[in-house]
Amino acid sequence: MIYTGFEEDRKYLTEKFRHPFFEPGVGLENEAVKSGVMALAESLEGEARPVVKARCFEYVCRRMQIDVNPHDVFPAFGCYCRDDRPLTPLIRKWEDEVNRQQLRKTTLERIHERNVAGFHSMWKDFDHSVPDWEAILSLGFPGLRDRARAYRSERVRSGTLTDEARAYFDGLEITISAVLECIGRFIDYARSRHGDDPRIRMEIDCLEQLRTGAPRNTYEVLQIIYLQFMFCEHIDRMQVRSLGNLDRMIGPFYERDLREGRFTEEQIRRFFACFLMQWASINNYWGQPFYLGGTKADGSTEINDLSFLILDVFDKLSIPTPKIQIKTARNTPVEFLNKALDMIRRGNSSLVFVSEESIRRAMMGLGYSEEEARCCDIRGCYEFSPRAHGNTTGPGYINFLKPVELIFNDGADPVTSCRCDCGAPRLEEIRSFDEFYRAYLTYLDNIIETEIACADDFEPHLHRINPASLFSITIENSLKTARDAFSNGSVYNNTSILSGGFGSAVDALTAVRKFVFERHELTLLEFRDILRRNWEGAEKLRLRILHSPDRYGNGIDAVDRYAFALAHFFGSKINLRPNARGGFYEASGHSARMFVIFGERTGATPDGRRAGDEMSKNLSPAMGADRNGVTALIQSVCAIDSADLPGDFPLDVMMHPATVQGREGLDAMRSLVRTYMDRHGMAIHFNIFDAQVLEDAQKHPENYEGLQVRVCGWNVRFNDLCEKEQNAYIERARSIAE
Repeated sequence: MIYTGFEEDRKYLTEKFRHPFFEPGVGLENEAVKSGVMALAESLEGEARPVVKARCFEYVCRRMQIDVNPHDVFPAFGCYCRDDRPLTPLIRKWEDEVNRQQLRKTTLERIHERNVAGFHSMWKDFDHSVPDWEAILSLGFPGLRDRARAYRSERVRSGTLTDEARAYFDGLEITISAVLECIGRFIDYARSRHGDDPRIRMEIDCLEQLRTGAPRNTYEVLQIIYLQFMFCEHIDRMQVRSLGNLDRMIGPFYERDLREGRFTEEQIRRFFACFLMQWASINNYWGQPFYLGGTKADGSTEINDLSFLILDVFDKLSIPTPKIQIKTARNTPVEFLNKALDMIRRGNSSLVFVSEESIRRAMMGLGYSEEEARCCDIRGCYEFSPRAHGNTTGPGYINFLKPVELIFNDGADPVTSCRCDCGAPRLEEIRSFDEFYRAYLTYLDNIIETEIACADDFEPHLHRINPASLFSITIENSLKTARDAFSNGSVYNNTSILSGGFGSAVDALTAVRKFVFERHELTLLEFRDILRRNWEGAEKLRLRILHSPDRYGNGIDAVDRYAFALAHFFGSKINLRPNARGGFYEASGHSARMFVIFGERTGATPDGRRAGDEMSKNLSPAMGADRNGVTALIQSVCAIDSADLPGDFPLDVMMHPATVQGREGLDAMRSLVRTYMDRHGMAIHFNIFDAQVLEDAQKHPENYEGLQVRVCGWNVRFNDLCEKEQNAYIERARSIAE
């Protein structure tokens, strides 16, 4: 049991953001708020954008609908809808202005044409910031305002308060003051509606403290984390891609609360259950991350009693989000790993293990200090950055399989006719596999270079599109420099280039080498005609390719050396290359959902893929390609040097339930995690599936409402996947059972 009476609260908590209810007259509905924002912004035309956005933020805080409910201990903010946030129309207007006035016409044309053709996928990324939670917890909202005022005063004294700096500090002042004013709205509403309810009185006391100072106990810490998230992501339109290192940050408060008798363990479980359910209700497709564990300066683990409590509450809730990242090292207690692994094999798989040693190796290779690596934040799906010092955008993904399609079509996408003229030979001119491989790299190089050129054109304008006041006020280097922390005011202002279809590309190259140039079963021109027919009339060849042992993921040296080579080429082109914001680029093996989207935009390919089918995801093999067991899978993935892909290095593993049963199964899972990390793998997560269960779930979804699937770096309910995506998991589960 999570806590006594939880089931009475759960219905409200589940529906809180999905089907919100607000009393009439308590604020404006979302459409009215958006209209008011745009009218206010128009009236402020000519003012600096940080000030305009801050005034609009203030407007939302004063007028949005609010609620405080006895079934919850966290207040409700209007109607939370990521695609319909109050400031979205304003941000889109400013983005359109930057596109028209600041960017080269060729940049917009290239982005659009190549996005549609599936060469890459690009956008202006505002989705990967992590505030300085240490500053938030130690200073509170009023302390953040006082610190910002002190930095402003210093500039006044030194005569360095330029117009730009003044606008920056004005934006911070208006924004954080609006936060405090809105907390006052929650307090007044709670007193007027539910002032006699003991739980509401506790919430009022909590909010009163956060309006005047820093949090003092477990509940107040959870409250300020929740409030920062809601104000920043819901209103200021900046994603908060980690709720922080919860067990390390909250552990001292938890221990003191129990020691001094402020709260019982059951009360703290209630706080965490309500806290986690906020994101279960919001239910963003990609999940909301936080992380556990780490290593202290003395080399001991950060895992503590609260770590176990958090996992236990999450386990009992059985929800697909939030998603939990576990910093894992040799010092991580076996019992904690076992608890997490047992959750996974029972279906609570919204967990990923990230290797501290491998992260340290990758980060120090980019010039970060060992201490920055030890203290790094885990953010997003499994990415990492120096805590409170780094902000890394992810504006684009590279389609690793597209260059193969371009070779077979002489540089043109066959659907859109978008061309990639980069000096690669025509198909009929290629005489050897070495020439084919060089042509592949020529096209890949062009796609990478074009994506970087486009990012360098638009990334200097991020602060003009979406000033990040609520994020910036937490970052001390931003205050010192009076520059937007998301754009160029962090210590490290880096850019990650991500990828999709990596394993499929290795398989496609291997198939061309084997069947065209080694066995001479067909020519390149004949292969081209087969692919244009989408394998029609060549099903036997397609099946032989699909069932060939020479595929990435089977521990075959002749295949894996190309995996190493492609990753090394990708990393060498990108890592430490200066970006347009004073930072550098880094290469990533993370695909997110691009393995599906790129698949839809890519025709049939030599690896046996039909047109429109999904590709491999992350650094994992294509669905069903790995047939030699999980040991061979790890051998293939770890043939790549993870330091070549410091942006991220994730592996997805699917196993049959029979292989992980009992104590031996748990030991096998833990050994697998250790082996992967000993070989410098960075992130690993699991799906434990029986194909028959998935097939039955597809036929009778009403019987499997809680069945979760690990998609990439997040979980979704199996019932929420489209039939095509469900079929891919079923096919994969069948292959591991063979």
